[in-house]
Amino acid sequence: MKNGFLACYPEYEHKNIKYIKFSDANTILECDMIILELEWLFDEYETSGNYNGIPELTTYNSTQIVNDVKKRKSELLEFLNSGKTVVVLNGNDEYRYRYTGRKEYSGTGRNTRITNIVTEIHPSEILPVKIQTFKLEGNNVILKNKKASNFYQKYKDNYKYLTVYENIDKNKILFNIQNTEKVISFYEKVQNGTLLFLPSLNLDNLTKEKGQKLEKQYFDDIYDLVKALNSEDEVLLPEYSKKYLLPKEDIMLKDITSEKLRLDELQKSIDNKEQILKEMQKEKIIFTGSGTLLEKTIVKELECIGFQILKYDENGKDEDIVVSCNDKIAVIEVKGVDGSATEKHTSQTVKWKSMYHIDNAILPKGFLIVNAFKSTELDNRQDAFPTQMLKYAKQQEICLLTAIQIFNIKCYLEQNPEKKEEILNELYKTNGTYNKFIDWNLNIKNKLI
Repeated sequence: MKNGFLACYPEYEHKNIKYIKFSDANTILECDMIILELEWLFDEYETSGNYNGIPELTTYNSTQIVNDVKKRKSELLEFLNSGKTVVVLNGNDEYRYRYTGRKEYSGTGRNTRITNIVTEIHPSEILPVKIQTFKLEGNNVILKNKKASNFYQKYKDNYKYLTVYENIDKNKILFNIQNTEKVISFYEKVQNGTLLFLPSLNLDNLTKEKGQKLEKQYFDDIYDLVKALNSEDEVLLPEYSKKYLLPKEDIMLKDITSEKLRLDELQKSIDNKEQILKEMQKEKIIFTGSGTLLEKTIVKELECIGFQILKYDENGKDEDIVVSCNDKIAVIEVKGVDGSATEKHTSQTVKWKSMYHIDNAILPKGFLIVNAFKSTELDNRQDAFPTQMLKYAKQQEICLLTAIQIFNIKCYLEQNPEKKEEILNELYKTNGTYNKFIDWNLNIKNKLI
């Protein structure tokens, strides 16, 4: 299970926790449960001063906060509709004033005064239910709903409430302040999910080790509490009943444990395959990419085909790639472009050939590898190499290839390794376009067909 903390800052760090800022792009939808504290929700927004003693947001943050509240409220509704749980640990209404974008004018001429019109914005606006709160702090908590009995008993000596809630349905109340009717914990069913208001924990008198363990267990046990609250007919048994087994209960417990182990193994297998899949999908750079990412991918493909990489520095100023095969040298220019290849690209390849010739007294072969029309779907791509550039490429002994051809050659040689020498010799002898392995769908499928 992965918990998400939205503007929530627990005493200790815990594994499988996703910390989410209210204003950032990280979604809450990937989490299994969201825990938030309304009191700290707006702390990340910049203020320009106070209005009536309440922090007033800057003009920029006034606009941003409205958009963020709208986005997070929509996310919370979707999250709850999927059957998940949102937990509010501290519902204090630490509201702000924001600019509305409206101005009022008074006076005339030089005496004109401009007043920016502000309005309140409350953290509770992100919730799908309306709440009324005020600050009260304490530790003495009493149980009001038997469904929460196990949860209450486990943590009753460590509760610390910071917020009191008013006008709550009596059937939804979980905890009150001792000897009062003041509500400090309740829950609401929202669509398919549960909105749960709980007190925090007081860990001051515990060692770091015990405090961290108790806090983690608190978050974990919320799942069981929600199950109990949502159960209509389930009998809540006392903890000691687990010591005693009914007929066949031990068999069922063993079966459940065994199947959970199998489920864990299956999940590990799925996680491993998903990681492998991500690595596989990176190779799609061959027909989508440009720049360093495309160069790095092409270099890997060339190594698989049988070339030895003599020079390639992804962080270097020079963009040429130098390879060899059977002591035959080649320089390579790689380009990813939105249109077709041009004579300029061929000229750059010729430049690399000349520079290598000058530095090493060896005239290498030139290869121009282009991912043309990189932003166009494969079905709709045009010829990568227009007719007007072919004559020049042949004259300069440049072999023209698309990035997909390189990919296709690699796939072919994986199945036919005995053809490696033949293919490599063909590439070195080709001036102009290499006319084999051209079709993109030799090794790539359109899943919509």
